[in-house]
Amino acid sequence: MQAEREPSPAAPRSVLVYSHSWLPGQVDGVAVRMMAHAKAMSARGIRVVVVTPDFLPAGEPGLPPQPCPIPGVEHVLLQTRWMPIYKKNFCMGYSVTNLRRLIEVIRRVRPDYVHGTQEASMQVLVTACLLCDVPLIISVHTDTTQIAARDDCSCTLVPRWAMVGLANWGYRIWSLGGATYFPVSTQARALLGSAGVKEKHISPQSWGPMVDRDLFRIDQPEADVAKARSELTFGIPDAFLMIYVGRVTAEKDIGFLVEALARHPKKVVLALVGPGSLTEGLRKLHGPEHRIHCTGKSVSREMVALYMRASDCCVSASVMETVGFLAMEALSCGTPMLAANAQGFAEHLSHGVNARLWTPHDEASFDTELRTLMETPRSGNWTPEALRASIASASVETCTDRALASYAYSRRPDKRLLRLAVTVAYFALNLLVFQILR
Repeated sequence: MQAEREPSPAAPRSVLVYSHSWLPGQVDGVAVRMMAHAKAMSARGIRVVVVTPDFLPAGEPGLPPQPCPIPGVEHVLLQTRWMPIYKKNFCMGYSVTNLRRLIEVIRRVRPDYVHGTQEASMQVLVTACLLCDVPLIISVHTDTTQIAARDDCSCTLVPRWAMVGLANWGYRIWSLGGATYFPVSTQARALLGSAGVKEKHISPQSWGPMVDRDLFRIDQPEADVAKARSELTFGIPDAFLMIYVGRVTAEKDIGFLVEALARHPKKVVLALVGPGSLTEGLRKLHGPEHRIHCTGKSVSREMVALYMRASDCCVSASVMETVGFLAMEALSCGTPMLAANAQGFAEHLSHGVNARLWTPHDEASFDTELRTLMETPRSGNWTPEALRASIASASVETCTDRALASYAYSRRPDKRLLRLAVTVAYFALNLLVFQILR
């Protein structure tokens, strides 16, 4: 457990964190990062109040999931809706009710900064922060252009090119509302530049890769690791276990990995861990005869760490990762990465050092890199200890320092009345647009 320490003189007194993802309501890298960040800030003596959707859109049956608590951190819930572009994920409802709720919380908490994660309804938070005159930092985690280009669930009423244009226009409008952007990677920074956001609105600091090195570690109980491996491999002798953890969806190129199994020896097993739209079909292939482990269920972070440690490699064919949390967690457990040479994987992994990277969508390239990895002795830079050491700079503490530096870069906006007029007008316009996209 992390020892509590006093905040440094430069640290804020209080921070309000809005995250559109949180475990278990929405499982993704944003949830993992924001939960770790909130916990780390609280451990430094900073008052942290977290705001998230309740992850149950109005009119849908059932009860909202209970968010994973963080000791000492207050959690506030907002109304939820499905994202208009990526209809597999939730975001806060675009409503006056949520705007009023945010204003109420900000006025009560009086934070030094508000940190929000980029999402479709961000204009609600931008408007609330400008009305309350508090600096807003928006961390950019997702490549919406890639999602619109590849997702089969994007809005059918508006062409995909138009959806991308609207998203890019949103980035510019949010900056007019006084927001400062905090990119998680070089790729996220380039995304903002392509959207037309001026450099002065982007923090010079990037957040970078993050992993909880206390949880994702090499020295896990051997009996538990062996049990996890037997579960994932169905007890197949001398199995070579590849694991993917995350959303099991089409845009993550899961189909590419499934099809690849037929081209490789019977001892190669693919474990797909997590929920997603493809799991209904893949569950039918679950079992030793198809060498696919896929239940479609979410598992605890502790179990993910065990699975990572028990695997021979971690694999992802995705070409839309801004960072690639999967890779950081695997390497922290001493497990090498096999990934498409694109986006965050290309930026943060080193081919031949801690990963084998293949040409995206190229079957021959994938097959070559998998065979090479299977034949590579776990010595030199491929030992678990060397793999873990290769991402030493990705610790939560280091990333918290970067975030606080980014907070200090942000300022209350000038020309507030003019910005407020534009922001409120755009908020009202978006109310109409969201009704159309409902």
